[in-house]
Amino acid sequence: MRLQIFHIVFLLAGLQIQAQKNMDLLGYLPINTKVNDIWGFADGSGNEYALVGSEVSLLIIDVTLPQSPTLLFEIMGDTSVWRDIKTFDGFAYVTSEESGGLLIVDLNDLPNTASFQYVMQIDTIDYTTAHNIFIDENGVAYLLGSNISNKGAFIIDLNTSNRFEPAYLGIYDDKYVHDAFVRGDTLYTAEILNGTFSIVDVSDKQQAIVLARQSTSRAYTHNCWLSDDGQYLATTDEKPGAFVDMYDISDLNNIQLLDQYQTNPGDSAIPHNTFFVADYLFTSYYRNGLTLVDATLKNNLVEIGSYDTSPFSSDDGFQGNWGVYPYLPSGNVLASDREEGLFILAPNYVRASYLTGNVFDTLNNLPISDAQIEVLGEDYLKYSQFNGTYHIGVVDSGFYDIRMSHPQCQTIILSNIQLETGIEKVLNFNTFCDFSTPIHNIGEETILLIQQYFSNNTLLFTFSSPEMVETLQIFNLNGQLVDEIELNTNEASIQYEHSLSDGRYFVSLQLANSQVTKSFLKR
Repeated sequence: MRLQIFHIVFLLAGLQIQAQKNMDLLGYLPINTKVNDIWGFADGSGNEYALVGSEVSLLIIDVTLPQSPTLLFEIMGDTSVWRDIKTFDGFAYVTSEESGGLLIVDLNDLPNTASFQYVMQIDTIDYTTAHNIFIDENGVAYLLGSNISNKGAFIIDLNTSNRFEPAYLGIYDDKYVHDAFVRGDTLYTAEILNGTFSIVDVSDKQQAIVLARQSTSRAYTHNCWLSDDGQYLATTDEKPGAFVDMYDISDLNNIQLLDQYQTNPGDSAIPHNTFFVADYLFTSYYRNGLTLVDATLKNNLVEIGSYDTSPFSSDDGFQGNWGVYPYLPSGNVLASDREEGLFILAPNYVRASYLTGNVFDTLNNLPISDAQIEVLGEDYLKYSQFNGTYHIGVVDSGFYDIRMSHPQCQTIILSNIQLETGIEKVLNFNTFCDFSTPIHNIGEETILLIQQYFSNNTLLFTFSSPEMVETLQIFNLNGQLVDEIELNTNEASIQYEHSLSDGRYFVSLQLANSQVTKSFLKR
């Protein structure tokens, strides 16, 4: 066995890495090579296993007794930063981005043996690499970002008489696919380089049909996961300071972004992978470790638990928590930290205390977007939407001071507001605003001016910013995108001829790490 893995028995109180909010550490196994993704497996006898990808191998670790995790087997492979693992019907399937093919491991005789083969050809097709893999409930596997065709989803059947010889079914290659989720005959793709997720009908595996495509908030769609009822899709954008997005996909002709979650608002930590467990979201968040979010209200995502696996500061970087597996029968959660190894955690599922309401400018008779809502003394921060509504929450019930602020509005603090577990309290803010002065984004000095000419239906947008402005977007009062202009500059004046109907609109500058929005009235 090549790796030296130190088996540590400990008292939880003596650990340097302490349990965080609603997440208790049960076991920990340091690994002396960098690890990546993680999955889990449970056999028919109630034994549980962690399947951990390292840069050089697959590690099979017995976690039945979480306080005493035990390495059983190491299966070597080509050196690769990325290694992804999924299971189906007693077998594990492992991909990497280096040549070597698909690793198939028979788990049925654990903890005694784990026979395996590397598959380099599927039917007559030469297969060598894939970034990721997803296996649906029917044993259909989707090899994602593979060497095949346009690096989309290479679809194979695992239900063969010889389990080490999967069969080719078809391919979806409209876009590069970084990660995916599949249920039934519907494929949900994270198309990272295109900045979108797509919803694809794969009932005919050789004639996939794109049903819908949607851009995500930071246009770098890394992964996606479907809710149990199939009505919502959670996504991550793998960029500094990006979000976990929640989309209502019940109407494919009108996909709606309901909420965005960010741990430690304002820092530049990068979200990686998010997973639904009932009405909760687990997210591996690199340097910020593992987070647990109450997603009972899909338009109000509230962090209720966390465990920081990483000694690195909460910042931009790909160190720390790579993957999480929250589906063991015991309820224990497995987390892989890039540098630190394997963590076995026990989550405490609690409901958040919710707050919602509207922000309204009584002077101009307008709803206020981008008003900052804070729960003072807590790390909770959200912004009002285009129609003035906001949603925020906290873990613990109690009495809080709530602050509403906006660069162009009078700040309001409402004191001693009672928030209760599982209850959504309504709290409205009425303020006075001055929109005659330009927006100055605090700390960034991004300026946006709008001048309107009624005679020829022309708008003049003038802006300057220390950051690169990627796009200029126009939304109606309902938050629907009306138009979008690619910019990639930090200073510009743009004449925009339009045929907008009368009403209130919002102009949004999408910066590399932030967003600036201002409204105007067409009349």
